[in-house]
Amino acid sequence: MPAPVTLIAGDDDLLLHRELERVLGELTSADAELQVETHDVQETAHLPELRTASLFGGRVCLVLRGVEAIAGDLKAELEDYLADPSDEAVVVLVARGTGKAQKIAKLAKEHGERIDVKAPADWDDGGWDRLVGEEFRRLARKADTSAIRALRAHAGADPSVIASKVGQVVAGSPADVVLTAEHVEAAVEGHGRQSGFAVADAVADRDAAGALVALRGALEAGEAPLALLGAIVFRFRQLLVVRGGGGPKDAGMSPGQHRRLKGIASRFHPGELAWCHDRLAQTDVDLKGSDLGAELVLELAVLEVAMPREVGAPWNPLAAR
Repeated sequence: MPAPVTLIAGDDDLLLHRELERVLGELTSADAELQVETHDVQETAHLPELRTASLFGGRVCLVLRGVEAIAGDLKAELEDYLADPSDEAVVVLVARGTGKAQKIAKLAKEHGERIDVKAPADWDDGGWDRLVGEEFRRLARKADTSAIRALRAHAGADPSVIASKVGQVVAGSPADVVLTAEHVEAAVEGHGRQSGFAVADAVADRDAAGALVALRGALEAGEAPLALLGAIVFRFRQLLVVRGGGGPKDAGMSPGQHRRLKGIASRFHPGELAWCHDRLAQTDVDLKGSDLGAELVLELAVLEVAMPREVGAPWNPLAAR
């Protein structure tokens, strides 16, 4: 017997939609006669009747979208219903946040389940890889690791853009092959939106090529160079704290991220983290007063900081590969 109430909450429309598809798929698989009705709170004045059996004999599943904006009589009706939900129906609530519907969220959790849908963290490469892979599988296609990484380089950290570009690749590629980076590059152009922390993580991982791709995606999306620099500086300050023996609270991060950054910090040569921090401080000065364009100033700094070096030795980018 499925839970009488399921609340799906999150802040990304595509991920909410994908989770709703999954939940409805499970419900209809368990009950082929389940009758699904979908309503939007902005277009619904009152709840439909849910306490009597359907005239057609099957149970009813009510999907109510936009619960974050519910108000008035409809909100009161839903709260009353959730306090004592019927066994004759299944209610699935979809909310882009629950700040204004906290009582509804509390009742839904008490009498059913709450599913929180979140995009992976900026630094969670594995999470983003899985999300891209799921989009390919949703279209019944197989993609290798190179295709997933290439797609991420073009789509960035935006689930909707990822879904769109996966669709482009699938539509423009042969149906009977495992998709590779070559298929992605042939079908997709441009760089996807990247966050400042995606740039910072690529720099910290000493992935110069990846850092420049991420930087270009962030700049093309309208991110300010100073804001991007701030994200990189913040990450290196965290690395300095971790390298100095600071714990998760000292560095302002979760234990899992602390373990990840501790591993990254250990790969820097003696004095290299401090050198990188000083180079970034100089970049801040250059961005505010250099004759060069801000984007070029930042690209040059990202390239230098992303490439390993022995502090005190002349920088040789060929040797740093």
